Amino acid sequence: MHASALLFSVAQLGLLLALACLSLLSLNLVVLTVLYAIGRSRARLPVAASPAALPRDLPHVLVQLPVFNECGVVERALEAAAALDWPRDRLRIQLLDDSTDAEAIAVAAEIVARLQQQGVRVEHLHRQNRVGFKAGAMAAGLTRDASPFVAVFDADFTPPRDFLQRAVATLLGDEMLGFAQGRWEHQNASENFLTRAQAMMLDGHFGIEQPARSMSGLVLPFNGTCGVWRRSAIETAGGWSSDTLCEDLDLSVRARLAGWRAVFLPDLSVPGELPPTLAAWRTQQFRWTKGFAQVAKKLIGRVWRADLPLAAKVAFTLQTAQPMCFPLAAASLLGSLVMLLVETVRPGTTTSIGLALMSVGFLGSFVFVAAGQAALGRGGWLVFLWRYVTILLLNSGLVLSNTRAVIEGLLGKRSPFVRTPKRGGNGRIAYERGGPTGAGELVCGLTLGGAMIHEAGWIAPLFSLSILGLGLVGLGLARERVLANSRRRQSSM
Repeated sequence: MHASALLFSVAQLGLLLALACLSLLSLNLVVLTVLYAIGRSRARLPVAASPAALPRDLPHVLVQLPVFNECGVVERALEAAAALDWPRDRLRIQLLDDSTDAEAIAVAAEIVARLQQQGVRVEHLHRQNRVGFKAGAMAAGLTRDASPFVAVFDADFTPPRDFLQRAVATLLGDEMLGFAQGRWEHQNASENFLTRAQAMMLDGHFGIEQPARSMSGLVLPFNGTCGVWRRSAIETAGGWSSDTLCEDLDLSVRARLAGWRAVFLPDLSVPGELPPTLAAWRTQQFRWTKGFAQVAKKLIGRVWRADLPLAAKVAFTLQTAQPMCFPLAAASLLGSLVMLLVETVRPGTTTSIGLALMSVGFLGSFVFVAAGQAALGRGGWLVFLWRYVTILLLNSGLVLSNTRAVIEGLLGKRSPFVRTPKRGGNGRIAYERGGPTGAGELVCGLTLGGAMIHEAGWIAPLFSLSILGLGLVGLGLARERVLANSRRRQSSM
């Protein structure tokens, strides 16, 4: 066989396999949507218990607030925690401060001192190093308090006053519940096109996926914030671990393997901040994607050896494989590019199968996102369609970054826990020096564009989406980098 023909055949097979796997991951979202619809039709949608169900002798509760150089949100977070409706003699708050910025440390200390004068039992625990990052800070905090229930809130979330009453009452109603997870709402969903798209993506997760897993008895992931843990569940599961960037998913899976169940409470919502810039969002998505790959590598064998229902094992496998959509998309693009460069005849069968698989993939994600909007009562089909297109473009623009995240996670390459920059009340968002330039996305987009123009690309839909997404993200990152450098120069004058 001629070398070019062999290369063409390999690329053709790789492309079809990648598209088939992408379709499977997309169909998994449809299955979750069906599970949600069945559970809801049978009135199985979980709800938080009423505070009236609480006993007279309320248990002690520890609230942990992990922060890292987050001046703009720390005051709001502490005040929200202090306002929680729980007896003060049974509520303790820990500000787990790993900040390295002197101003951030001073601001936190001042707010804590003020609340202490008001009778709030709050402690400022500043570590001189970030050993274990967020997981290490929470583990260190647990050694200083013996409360049987532990609530966790990231600094950009503001829980309602009755959050503890309803979440703890739910846990007290079932002694085998390891944690109760609340639903994320969005403080700044309408800020720009990026936050609108993020809100819609997260609505699919919190409106459909989490309730479906909770109702069906599948492995339910803790979302890192807006939840209350039973301390004994943390301890029997082995405690917080920092060997992955998704310490929340890691612990929740280990808790399930230790015999604990969990519940998602869609009616218990907590507003939080969405990253308003592409750089901040890309940072967050890289960490989540790499963390999922690390957890899959660490725990998938234990899950399959455990005494769990087959459906739970399959669902967990597909759940942790979801980030594989990025390297699979990259493989699809590479295969398509090779075929365009070496093909001598137009591959009609491959075109038909490829477009059919792409259609299945798009349809699955469309159904899932649309169902999330319907479940949470969001309206407006024209608005939905525009934002859905934005979601496709933004995710296409993450192909390079998140493919690297998956590869690093599976290869065991360690990296620091990079917190998502927060805006808060000061109206500014912190930028790290040496942030993403967007150059890789732009170069890749131009390469694909050149191939399409030169060869009249038979797989134009895939190339067009990727080109536009990479260009959008690349140009956006470059623009943010220029603006951030300009602000730094102005502030140093």
